[in-house]
Amino acid sequence: MSGVEPQQARRDQGPLTDRGVQRRETLLAAARVVFERQGFVDTRVSDIVREAKVSQGTFYTYFDTKDAIFTDVARGVIDSMLLSMAPPVPEAEFHDRITDSVRRFLHAYRPNARMIGLIEQVGTFSTELRDLRLDLRETFVRRTQRGIARLVDAGVTRPEIDVEYTAEALGAMLEYTCYVWFSLGREFDEERLVATLSDIWVQALAPTRS
Repeated sequence: MSGVEPQQARRDQGPLTDRGVQRRETLLAAARVVFERQGFVDTRVSDIVREAKVSQGTFYTYFDTKDAIFTDVARGVIDSMLLSMAPPVPEAEFHDRITDSVRRFLHAYRPNARMIGLIEQVGTFSTELRDLRLDLRETFVRRTQRGIARLVDAGVTRPEIDVEYTAEALGAMLEYTCYVWFSLGREFDEERLVATLSDIWVQALAPTRS
């Protein structure tokens, strides 16, 4: 039996102990620090275990490869972003709901910008990571589509609007703005930017064309 097989067998035996969960979380946190500092390509397993202050044997108890731990770090980032972008309170006024959604998208993206960039980079040669990145975008776009459809049903938005493509375009605007701000370093005033992006959304969803 190879060295990897007993480790996989241990992982398949059942839930981790509390200590095992803690060690795994320590490795994930350390891996994120190293990936964000060095990038995916230049990171080695030895860098991760040094950051986590554990042995390489401990690493391989929980992960088979650098790719495996990167994928789990990426999943954690995406899950946390989706949670923080939960739909706003539906009773709020229309413009306030839009503003709240825009602000929460920016706040969810900002601390994760470096990892999102790495996920996109690794996604060029990893189908799994590409699909994870698309899942994040598709979840936000589908949520936007449902919101626009409700506005159409309520008579707030014109019935002839292309719900699918409007959601795609508005989502792309937010994503690229975040990329320019947080990845390329273009300085923006947050309040002005949130107000401007929100106004564009509101105008796009207006009941009549101007």
